Amino acid sequence: MKKCKLLLLAVSMVWGGLCLSLGTNHVIAAEALDKAETVEMEENTYAVSDTAYLNLDWLAGAGNEDAATILKLIGNRTIAVDSSLPDFKRINNMNQTFRRINYDALNLYCLANGYTEIMELGCGYSPRGIYMCERGKNYTGCDFASVVRDMRKLTSYLTPQEKKFLHYKMAGVTSEAEMQQAAQDIKFPICMVSEGLWMFLGNGEKKKALENIKKLLDAKGGCLITTDFSFKEYGWNVAEALYPGHGDAIMDETMELYDVVSRDDIGKNLFKSPEEAVKFINSCGLQVKRVPLIYGNYEMDPYSCLSDDQEHQLLNVLSEHYLWVITSDSKRTK
Repeated sequence: MKKCKLLLLAVSMVWGGLCLSLGTNHVIAAEALDKAETVEMEENTYAVSDTAYLNLDWLAGAGNEDAATILKLIGNRTIAVDSSLPDFKRINNMNQTFRRINYDALNLYCLANGYTEIMELGCGYSPRGIYMCERGKNYTGCDFASVVRDMRKLTSYLTPQEKKFLHYKMAGVTSEAEMQQAAQDIKFPICMVSEGLWMFLGNGEKKKALENIKKLLDAKGGCLITTDFSFKEYGWNVAEALYPGHGDAIMDETMELYDVVSRDDIGKNLFKSPEEAVKFINSCGLQVKRVPLIYGNYEMDPYSCLSDDQEHQLLNVLSEHYLWVITSDSKRTK
């Protein structure tokens, strides 16, 4: 493992000059940004939350307006790794693209399948709650208490009508009591969403989290959706689409970046193969169905940042079965 120095970087240094893989063209919600003033944030002592800043930064860098608004409100809090990595710009470009596709894929699945109750596990600073409440979907974001308090402040600019659909609850996935409390007012069926969570949990924590999820699905019906269990192959495929022949190097560098930011070795928490992950999930009384990331039309390159070949290769990624739909044995979603 290479040694990388942690630096606190101004947000604009990381995302201001990058757009997906080739250019600079951010379309940001001007009205929301005009209203935005830096919010006083909690002093978060949880290392994993540092990766939430980084993921938000990448999503904003890919042109997501809601992420850019939250990022402006947060101010200079993003943690990144300096240029001692072989090619930080290349890692940045790949991960911006990955985050945009992933964020959109999870959102579109919820909408396409008619879910009106969305519960995000380990929500971090994701703008998904804003996206859902603007569409009249009930959203409950779950995370550490400090993150929850931050997100309530960061979304205070929304209209009273929008905020009726938006809820943040303190709940760790390994705590049955907290999960039950967070979901008590949620109607059914429920679509649980997790993005970038499972790689930070050991097998014992995964087992407890899946048991808690099963109890909620047994009571309410619905599913859990995530791409986390496809992270290695999915990320490699995106990297190869952008930089043919460099997928292995970019994924190695990305994993190193996460190790530094999270102060952990997340590689040890990843399953060796999707088959191993399925077997583990089945052992917790849950079923897995893997489906394509996105069905139908999708605007892959809204800012004209990609070459024709890059766009074509990324469109092929969308057809891969990287989205996991996890349901309970005793009450499966139709």
